[in-house]
Amino acid sequence: MQKPHILLITIDSLRADHLSTYGYARETSPNIDLFASEATVYENAFSAANWTGASLASVLTGLYPTVHGYTNRRYYLDADVPSVASILKNNGYFTTCFSNNMYLSSKTGLSRGFDRFLYQGKPETSAADSTKGRHGEGISQKVKEAVPMRAKSVMKDVLDNFHRDVVLKRDDGAFATEAAFFAWLDNYNADKPFFAYIHYQEPHSIYFPPRPYRKRFFSGSWLEESKYLKYDHIGFFAGHVQFTTEQVKHYVELYDGEIAYLDWRLGRLFQFLRDKKIMDQTLVIVTSDHGENMGEHNYFWHAFCLYDPLIRIPFIVRYPEWFEKNARKDQLVQTVDIVPTILDGLGIEWDYKNDRQGISFLNGNARDAALTETFNPEMMIDRWLNRRKDLQKQELMQYIRDLRAIQTQNEKLIWASDGWHEFYDLRKDPDESGNTYNSADPQVRKMEQKLHEWVGSFRPHVADDTQPGFDKSMWMKMKDLGYA
Repeated sequence: MQKPHILLITIDSLRADHLSTYGYARETSPNIDLFASEATVYENAFSAANWTGASLASVLTGLYPTVHGYTNRRYYLDADVPSVASILKNNGYFTTCFSNNMYLSSKTGLSRGFDRFLYQGKPETSAADSTKGRHGEGISQKVKEAVPMRAKSVMKDVLDNFHRDVVLKRDDGAFATEAAFFAWLDNYNADKPFFAYIHYQEPHSIYFPPRPYRKRFFSGSWLEESKYLKYDHIGFFAGHVQFTTEQVKHYVELYDGEIAYLDWRLGRLFQFLRDKKIMDQTLVIVTSDHGENMGEHNYFWHAFCLYDPLIRIPFIVRYPEWFEKNARKDQLVQTVDIVPTILDGLGIEWDYKNDRQGISFLNGNARDAALTETFNPEMMIDRWLNRRKDLQKQELMQYIRDLRAIQTQNEKLIWASDGWHEFYDLRKDPDESGNTYNSADPQVRKMEQKLHEWVGSFRPHVADDTQPGFDKSMWMKMKDLGYA
């Protein structure tokens, strides 16, 4: 059997219902639409976690966070947890990763198994030493620190009128990643198939795409754009900040511009595969680590809840040998299903096949429920408080809890460690607008039993309390992402 090349693409903070592929009113994703017309689109796909680190660990291992151990309490994948990169490397694949998020790095153990690992288009070591920040070309670090962010943005927009070649390079790593991926594939002459993994940072907050795409949907003035470089999600969660209807509208417009920009980059990547005449020989998977809250249930950003805007994700798979073209499936799938599906197609045994973790969807509908986990985020909240002396911990105490969501096609239960559980009949209430949890309800009891039996079957990963790899530079990068 000829083994396919494998290209796995995850897109940070991308919710499914903001892609035109999934019925969104704005045309945010024409290139993904075209790709989807040649692929199978899964319309009921869910992440295994609600934040990047745990979610990407699930993508690469096929395991839920309890089992792989990369959680809100410890940002690390230990060596005794096998990743798909290691498995494929041991089965004749050349493995390479293009990361744009420091949760996916050697500092977190997720680089293990990759023959080649790059961060924002560079070998990770040189990238880690770089002082270059978001949209930060051409201005010295001291000047950047002295000039307010809004003023810098306006200055760059003016200067870009004279240097249009740099306009579409002011992003969160997509340009550098594209250049590195194209250069690598152009020179790839190995006699073995490759497994390439790309994690794009767009459209993660702050929502501020390169200017042509910033203008795509933004309804305010040019000078107003830079106001939205400030995104105080921390103050919002503490109750110090409220976003107006106009602010939310503009944040959404800029978020959609980020999606449209990355869609353009993806269109170039897909065309590159066609030009290299390897598109049909490559299993291409496009998905997300998690979605993004835009005010639903009075949540923004991506933390502290498990509602659909945050955990329902795009999931599109193309490989003519295994999957139908121009097909749409309503079956439940999850990001933990990627690893067992790849290994199933390749005929490789997986150690966790019978452990109620990821399930291969290669031969149809095998999953009757989806599970998402997130654990006590107190470590992140404490880091917020270290940089925000205007906040008090009691203002954020409501978020310090574990959450698990289990959902079928028709029902959803959100279990909370503080006892504030939720239940939704998705047939009558697809927006999860009215909590009908009643512990005496037979349907609720049935879902609770299913959840407890499922999680009770897990073998939790046991690790010490150390946080390997993180140093001051890493925490600074986490701060830029809003996590520290």
